[in-house]
Amino acid sequence: MRVKLVYLGLVRNRLGKQEEEIELKEGAFLSELLNKLTEIYGETLKTLLGSDTESRLDPSIVITVNGISRTTDLRLHEGDRVAIMTLISGG
Repeated sequence: MRVKLVYLGLVRNRLGKQEEEIELKEGAFLSELLNKLTEIYGETLKTLLGSDTESRLDPSIVITVNGISRTTDLRLHEGDRVAIMTLISGG
């Protein structure tokens, strides 16, 4: 399945891109998406998200799925739109 990612604030700055699509196995959890992203982007993203994306994120990171704030134990579906942003994004 494919999900669309939107990066905002400091996350967008660090990754150098605004959005992308990622392929995941059907029924993947949000935590699996975050793990895949840290494999792709390495330390650049890992330091922003926190050390353990399986169970906890840095408290300054907000993740929404289809516009609603979510925790990492949410199952994703085909076509979901996942936004990853810093709590304080600046003016």
